[in-house]
Amino acid sequence: MKAKKKRSYTFWWFLFLVVNLLIVAGIAWREFHGKGQGEGFSLGEGGIWFLLLGIFCVAVMLGTETAKCFLTLRFLGEPISVKGAFETVALGKYYDALMPTGGGGQPFQIYWLSRSGFSGGACTAMPASYFVTRQLAAMFLTILTFFLYPDPGSSTIRYAAYLGLACCAIVPCTEIAFSFQPKATTKAAELLLKTGARLHVIRDYEGARNKVLGALTQFHEGFSLIAGEKGLLAALLLLSLLCRAALCSLPFIVLRALGSPVSFLPTFFLTIYIYSAVTLIPTPGNSGVSEGAFYLIFSENGSSEVFWAMLLWRGLCYYSFLLLGLVIFGRHTLSHSEQAVAGAGPEAGQEGGQIDG
Repeated sequence: MKAKKKRSYTFWWFLFLVVNLLIVAGIAWREFHGKGQGEGFSLGEGGIWFLLLGIFCVAVMLGTETAKCFLTLRFLGEPISVKGAFETVALGKYYDALMPTGGGGQPFQIYWLSRSGFSGGACTAMPASYFVTRQLAAMFLTILTFFLYPDPGSSTIRYAAYLGLACCAIVPCTEIAFSFQPKATTKAAELLLKTGARLHVIRDYEGARNKVLGALTQFHEGFSLIAGEKGLLAALLLLSLLCRAALCSLPFIVLRALGSPVSFLPTFFLTIYIYSAVTLIPTPGNSGVSEGAFYLIFSENGSSEVFWAMLLWRGLCYYSFLLLGLVIFGRHTLSHSEQAVAGAGPEAGQEGGQIDG
């Protein structure tokens, strides 16, 4: 059974890779078909400074989310270090990038914190508050964009973004409803699950019910530890907004680095449309469709060098997190191997619940 699951997993990842490569190849063909040899990669005036600014934005994203993790766990009385908070965030983003719809980071963070000796409440409270404040920040910027920039130039992207906003709001709204009306929220969830079972979308109703209600209860218990502290919650929301702003500034930065005469606010708003539109796409890190949406949006708005800008953008906001996660995993693997050879045991290097490589 394990061998069968491994073969199935390998097949789907191989299929995902092929589809992603085909999409990128198609965009490249459209970009370069019929053009001269001088249309290759080249930086515009001041391009190197814009690239450094892009790297700085990635650092801001990691820094703000590390601060969220550190502040939350310290508030709960857990002795985590800045290094431990950074690794928890980086590995969470690594699993977000690997799993469909970006849903792997929080479960892994719960596991990672638990195996490192933190209390059960802290293990659920940090990922729960991390996720909810991130979603609320994304919702705020998306709604603001819909009012300030109602036409992204593509009706497909616009309607997909509306649907993506509704999807993004499900978890925060359900959490708020569960806080005030737990019985009514439970009945609504059961009704949706029963409807899915009748439509044969859900095969095992009882199993799905136990899983959904268990996750909702665990999520609520974790977030409730943070929600009562208004100062901390405001700080987490502010850090989430800063992180989201840095993320959505990257397309402007890479386009300017390659010499495209784009303006900041329109590009910023169009990027928010892209992220909202690809929310429902169940591919790891929304790969494939993110590249396609980026090309569709910015090629229609007259930006040049869109293909290379797309590759730089994904390199900064997606592949860099995959690489960082691999480096951290590799370092921990080597560290534990050396400890095992020295007879230190699997718990070596952990003291007082701290994550320390």
